[in-house]
Amino acid sequence: MEYRYTPKGVCSMQMIIDVDGDIIKKVKIIGGCAGNTVRS
Repeated sequence: MEYRYTPKGVCSMQMIIDVDGDIIKKVKIIGGCAGNTVRS
């Protein structure tokens, strides 16, 4: 089953979570800010 969550107060616009029973199969985060991913 796929769940879509729209977080508030963070950079990401949506989170898509694929769940099979009690097991999280996949998580996809749409949008967001660079945060710690930027290298100097």
